[in-house]
Amino acid sequence: MAVQDEFLEQVKDALAHLYDYSYLDDHPLALRYWPDAAQGGPSRAQRLHRFLLESIEGLNPPTATPKDTSRARGYLLLAYRYVEERPLADILRELGTSRRQFFREQRKAIAMLAASLQETLPPPAGSPTEPDDLLATEAGRVLAEAAVTPPSAAVDPAEIVQGVLKIIGPLADERGVTLECHLDQPLPSIQGNRTLLRQVFLNALSNLITRAGTQRVRLRIHSQQRNVTIELAAEPGTPGGRPSLGTLDPHTPDLDPLRRLVEIVGGQWHGLEVRPAGCVCRFDLPADRQQVLLVIEDNEAVIRAFQRYLSGTHYQVVGATTGAEALRMAHEVQPTAITLDIMMPTQDGWEILQALKDDPATRHIPVVICSVLEDPELTRSLGAAAYLRKPVTQADLLAALGRLPGTP
Repeated sequence: MAVQDEFLEQVKDALAHLYDYSYLDDHPLALRYWPDAAQGGPSRAQRLHRFLLESIEGLNPPTATPKDTSRARGYLLLAYRYVEERPLADILRELGTSRRQFFREQRKAIAMLAASLQETLPPPAGSPTEPDDLLATEAGRVLAEAAVTPPSAAVDPAEIVQGVLKIIGPLADERGVTLECHLDQPLPSIQGNRTLLRQVFLNALSNLITRAGTQRVRLRIHSQQRNVTIELAAEPGTPGGRPSLGTLDPHTPDLDPLRRLVEIVGGQWHGLEVRPAGCVCRFDLPADRQQVLLVIEDNEAVIRAFQRYLSGTHYQVVGATTGAEALRMAHEVQPTAITLDIMMPTQDGWEILQALKDDPATRHIPVVICSVLEDPELTRSLGAAAYLRKPVTQADLLAALGRLPGTP
């Protein structure tokens, strides 16, 4: 078997096990490109899974395109077959094709996907790299790993701070800097990768401790509605502890790496304020607060797909397959958000949306319309918060939920 054919077969096999992480972790593609699983970072399976999803989405035409174009049909076929895991009969009906034609188109779609993967996958482990490219390659790898790390861990901020203070303590002693820490109680957990969160705190503290003139660094963590706010203040002084205004370095340090780290873990950077009496660095980190997403969809395969998409996040997915069930669950569960299909039997999505918005008990819940029918103007006029074109990818869903008011 030629190398190209072997790669194509490996892509087909990986697609067939897209959500089987134990299988993907030892898959030939994962072992070839990521032989060493990162400690505290994404596993080989997670990286391969994400690259497959992103490459499928890369086939999605940027604008509305008729289904009969090769690229659009290839995207829809792969999304329905492997991402949403729809039954074959449903796909044949949706695409208006025969079983024989479907498998011909599937082979072409997988070939397009394999070509895209070959262009975007990192060089195989052990490939020669030019010395001048080493730094850029390493930086890109670190950022890529951080970007695909699923927010699966709820991290205790007190545990993070305790461990970081042990590491940073000798540096503070060497510089004659006093460290003070205040954590509001109770504090919610922080959502994110523990290793990266530790780097955020270490980088922030190290920057302030080593700032010329710093004699005291105060760390305060307090809870907001949706975030955990971090505030670090560096204060000048003399070795005897008496304040000595104006001794702090007036220049603004380069905190761009810290800002980037904060953004990678899903936080919000508020910047550094420098004054003669000291400087204050502030940023928010996402709190781990369980949210409920009600998926109103008559196709249970889509509900299962959304559950997989949000597995390991702060969302719990519950499904409703009829309008009556949806309205009842919206009352009982009071979900954080709702996704709503339009093509529903008996009672269509527009009727369900109107019922939700007419009811004082549910009108506050943001609704995301998910449909093959594109009508964003009608969506907005009826009070929906957002519109997503089907098939909905994991990235689309996460982005839409992240933009909703009142959601983390």
